[in-house]
Amino acid sequence: MVWIYLPCWLLGAYLNIQSPPSIYPPKRYCDITGFEAPYVDPRTKLRYADPEVFKQIRMLPDEYVQRYLALRNAAVVLR
Repeated sequence: MVWIYLPCWLLGAYLNIQSPPSIYPPKRYCDITGFEAPYVDPRTKLRYADPEVFKQIRMLPDEYVQRYLALRNAAVVLR
């Protein structure tokens, strides 16, 4: 086993246990494309990045919607 010593200043604050929590809200990503998602479909609760993805989300069967929600641990029973 090889040990490599890295000084604290090289690791940065994001690896420091003593750093405070972030003041910025967590980023949300599109469930379909993986891009940043500023929108949420009110019917399915899936996040989406642009209107084209929204059209695709609305055409998805409920089974697929549940699978996408399960990927981010947000599975909800749809009505």
